[in-house]
Amino acid sequence: MSILMVEADVAQAAKTERVLHSCGHDVIKVTRGESAVRFLKYNAVDLVIFDWQVPGMSGFDILHWIRSHLGVEPPFLFLTRSIPEVEIVHALEAGADDYVIKPFDTAGLAARVNALLLRAQRNSKPVQSIRIGAYVLDPTQRNISFQGTAVKLTTKEFDVIACLFDNAGRIVSRALLEKLAWGKTLDGGSRTIDTHIYRLRRKLQLRPENGARLTTFMRTATDWMILASLAPQ
Repeated sequence: MSILMVEADVAQAAKTERVLHSCGHDVIKVTRGESAVRFLKYNAVDLVIFDWQVPGMSGFDILHWIRSHLGVEPPFLFLTRSIPEVEIVHALEAGADDYVIKPFDTAGLAARVNALLLRAQRNSKPVQSIRIGAYVLDPTQRNISFQGTAVKLTTKEFDVIACLFDNAGRIVSRALLEKLAWGKTLDGGSRTIDTHIYRLRRKLQLRPENGARLTTFMRTATDWMILASLAPQ
């Protein structure tokens, strides 16, 4: 697999490159966001690994350029030493696929990278649209329509609703939703999933009269999780 690494720290770049080479991946190294954009304009890669504090274009700038010009691929993994949790949430909602905190464990980084590449390979396989009630979800184009009108969702909102549609009629636990939509287990105190569920209810008008019902289950405070099932009516 071909991986573009954007990292200005020479020692950090060498460490990351060793991990990626040990997994059998080819690595293209640049030190600035502008160089990454120039490269991606003419070359395809399977994954982008980006130091959030790299000089030049900010992490949000490069992420926005990739998603605006290249779509949902390639996957985007960012590395950071210190970034507020709210910015991490914003980055994930803007289209980042995962992140790793420095200093990182080499085995952990390898696992994250391989998981993202595997998920990208699975997503590249042709799939059919899913129709439930007044909704049509197209996994290939990554869009959903309600009564024939497209509904604008963020990248992660689409990932969440796609997981629920793909498991229509079955209960989807919080843990499973985290793994399917985020590719990892989120922090125990995070309200990210709850926020996404709330937004999807509002944006998609998920009510029985529209042909689908989104049901939330809660357990005790000591063992709390959200269990959502999206079932055809």
